[in-house]
Amino acid sequence: MNTVWRRVRPVILVAITLSSVAACRRGFQPRDFANPEALFRGALQEYRQGKWSNAVAGFERLTLDLSSRDSLLVPTYYYLAMAHEERDEFLLAAQAYQRLSDGFPADSLAPRAILGEGRSYQQLWRKPVLDAEYGLKALGTLRVLLTAFPDGPEAVDATQRIATLEDWLARKDYEVGMHYLRTRKAYDPALIYFQDVIETYPNTPTARKARLAMVQAYRKLKYAEEAKETCDELQTRYPGDAEVLELCGPPTVAPRDTTVVAPPGTPPPR
Repeated sequence: MNTVWRRVRPVILVAITLSSVAACRRGFQPRDFANPEALFRGALQEYRQGKWSNAVAGFERLTLDLSSRDSLLVPTYYYLAMAHEERDEFLLAAQAYQRLSDGFPADSLAPRAILGEGRSYQQLWRKPVLDAEYGLKALGTLRVLLTAFPDGPEAVDATQRIATLEDWLARKDYEVGMHYLRTRKAYDPALIYFQDVIETYPNTPTARKARLAMVQAYRKLKYAEEAKETCDELQTRYPGDAEVLELCGPPTVAPRDTTVVAPPGTPPPR
């Protein structure tokens, strides 16, 4: 018996060692957790340690296992979305945030989720010249946030992001107008784009540039009256601006009225 044990014992020890090594190599596995509560704690620990892939795997599994009434479902969606953001998976992040805000609009995390959704869509719009589909989605989402939660702490961030998005959209139209103006010498289509910038995004920095470009287009078309009216508006809106002074010159000063008004009851002169 001792002889058999001496032969079998090394084999058992090797098997145990190999099993332990395999378990270590396998790493974080959602199926290793006994229940959803344990998996949530494990996924949250992975998130806090910056192990985003493990966190995504854990929270994604929880979205399938938890019922819609489980109190862990809302924070699961939230941490899942943030883990996707950390991995630069912005479309997946936006979708996870939206699942939270659509499914639980009265939850305290709903405004953060709407902000996160808008932020994620904004990240997907890399440059103003590119297709603006995600930029428009971001803008619409952030405007919903301001409407639903105008006094919440997320409103400040949302307002700043809206200003950036609106200027990017304005720049997109402005660049198209400048293409017509400079490259194609098509002044009427250029004016349409510049006017759209001014009417749609009047408070953006690009609106000023659109007005400057309109003056140039009007002058090319020899529309002197329209050019002067636009210059007058530029001088009113941007007094002292160097580009406005260079293009339009100093503002016209109305002549002073030097008429002397006689006090009431004074007889007319003979």
